[in-house]
Amino acid sequence: MNNKKKIRPLGVLRDLLAGGYGLIVLFPVFWVFYTSFKTNKEFVANPWALPQKWQLENYSNAWVKIDFQSYALNSILITIVSVLVVVVLSSTVAYILVRSEKRWSEVVLMLFIAGLYVPTALVLPSEFTVLYKLNLWNTHLGLGLLYVVFSLPYSILVMSGFYRSMPRELEEAAAIDGCGVHSTFWKIIFPLSKNGIITIIIFNFVWIWNDYIFALTFIHDKELLTLPVGIIALMESFKLKADWVTLFAGLNIVMIPSILLYICFQKYLTKGLTTGSVKG
Repeated sequence: MNNKKKIRPLGVLRDLLAGGYGLIVLFPVFWVFYTSFKTNKEFVANPWALPQKWQLENYSNAWVKIDFQSYALNSILITIVSVLVVVVLSSTVAYILVRSEKRWSEVVLMLFIAGLYVPTALVLPSEFTVLYKLNLWNTHLGLGLLYVVFSLPYSILVMSGFYRSMPRELEEAAAIDGCGVHSTFWKIIFPLSKNGIITIIIFNFVWIWNDYIFALTFIHDKELLTLPVGIIALMESFKLKADWVTLFAGLNIVMIPSILLYICFQKYLTKGLTTGSVKG
């Protein structure tokens, strides 16, 4: 009996394509990483070569030149508050719509999910007009509200899949024990939705933390800018001498929180993306 696995051409082709795609995606990240340790002279001479001597001072220069302290505080405040609001709203709204016996609940759920198909660029002018008339333009509150609104469709989609996969017997058993609707949700359903919650936290954190379009459009004052816009502002300030290695060091600092978040919670993210598709 031959125990050797047969080599399937389609499987090999799939692996090659997956590996090639991975290299295409990861190489720019690796390039930005090692370039941030070079000198500008080395970068101009050969942008692709490894640094002859790894320069750690590029990171301290980036922290000073880009004013990381104020920009980072703005990004942290907006990102954390927006993500927390999205988690609370999406988890509660999705639960109400999934467990509701009303005919309109499914229609409302579909309307929320339809928000995924709205092009961001298409609604930017109307968003600008609304925020300006409400005196929310050029404020962290206005920017945070936009992040919440655009994060809800995907977050509700993920959480609704989780709630559909949960048996109703959980709520029935809790009701027998004397738990009300609110107690049942926050003490039983919400903790059991950990994988879904972590999934929407990661996706929304990465998007809000790295967003450039909204922050550039709706924030004007320098002291209110977020990190991505602050870094681009540094690049635009270059005159005859471009400090590219400092810029790359700043980009690496911005990427660190998203990468660490993904590494720490990767297993929950994988479960969160698959659980809702098993049943529902």
